[in-house]
Amino acid sequence: MQFSALALDTAGRVIAELWDGPESSIEPGRFAPIAGDTRILAASNRSGVQRPLIWDVRSGERRDLAIGDVAGEIAPLDWSPDGRRVLLSQFADARQQLYSYDLDSDTLTRLDHPAGTFKETYFVPSGAIFAQYQSSTTPARLIELDGTTGAQTRTVLAVDDAPPSQPWRSITFKLSDGQAIQGWLAVPVGSGPFPTILETHGGPASVTTDSYEPNSQMWLDHGFAFLSINYRGSTTFGKQFEEQIWHDLGHWEVEDMAAARDWLIEQGIAIPDEILLTGWSYGGYLTLQALGTRPELWAGGMAGIAIADWAVQYEDTAAMLRGYQVALFGGTPAQQPERYAASSPISYAEQVRAPVLIIQGRNDTRTPARPIEMYAAKLKRLGKTITVHWFDTGHLGSFAQTDLAIEHQEMLLRFAYSVLG
Repeated sequence: MQFSALALDTAGRVIAELWDGPESSIEPGRFAPIAGDTRILAASNRSGVQRPLIWDVRSGERRDLAIGDVAGEIAPLDWSPDGRRVLLSQFADARQQLYSYDLDSDTLTRLDHPAGTFKETYFVPSGAIFAQYQSSTTPARLIELDGTTGAQTRTVLAVDDAPPSQPWRSITFKLSDGQAIQGWLAVPVGSGPFPTILETHGGPASVTTDSYEPNSQMWLDHGFAFLSINYRGSTTFGKQFEEQIWHDLGHWEVEDMAAARDWLIEQGIAIPDEILLTGWSYGGYLTLQALGTRPELWAGGMAGIAIADWAVQYEDTAAMLRGYQVALFGGTPAQQPERYAASSPISYAEQVRAPVLIIQGRNDTRTPARPIEMYAAKLKRLGKTITVHWFDTGHLGSFAQTDLAIEHQEMLLRFAYSVLG
């Protein structure tokens, strides 16, 4: 679960290694753009949060950039064409901010760009910055930013116009132990409280940012409030936050989901008995886990490409993912049977009260079919209400095929309507 950075020559021989020890990770970035310059950008979480550095793979020289007390995690993205500045990305409470760092003067400059999420962000030969940009009301597009100020100068490549969208706003609530959880909330037109969708992202090593999500807008168009939370285990909130779930999957995340429910009710946003869970991949797993471990809280659950039994998952998944699973649990199912059982939704099948919809791929090596077949069979034997819809492609089929995604969204909406009457 921790990484070092290795430099190799073109024959595959290791030239050098950079590492900050067994409790930390180094993530390498891009080489300097100057011929013969063997420096690369990298980031280390040695301090507990990601911080940028430059490493010369030939000399071994390391330079940690002087970021000061800037909050959140900061990672390097790219070099300016002359190699004298570095483009940096900061995430604080899941909000992204770009900076420029002058290597000659050790000066950090905040860029004045639109609010939202930037992916594939880089300098171009003119010195301008290209970025794949989106926000909750703006579908992804390629834009140009001024290389010095960060102001948007033009749209390079845009998509067709999208229907009007409701903006997301960042919210934070605290648990009884003081832990703060961030999320993105949107509400439909009208006065609440509303039936509400509580979403959890996949991963778990991922984060929901201010991005364009048509599925959330579908719920809003039909009168539902929508909240997506960055539960413990999410990235960009620091190493401790991300690693808290290791060896105890499904525990802290469900605590955060339950606290989100309480917050939604306290704020007058959600109708208490009309809160439904949804998520895909690890988010689908958390949907099933919460339905079984906190069954009194939810009106229904809609899980996509989910995990229901971690031990069977280990047997059927791809070899690379078995290694990741061993790291998450601290051992194999034979070595840690109690952990695997405690983290598996199938262990709590008897406790499920709410109706369940699962949308699952038949040819999925990440979340294979057999655990879901076993889970559905057990719920049916117990007289629970469960529907499983199978599609023929793999893990990303519902995301990669527009027609399939629309079909699945309609299923989710019809299920929610049927649950709420």
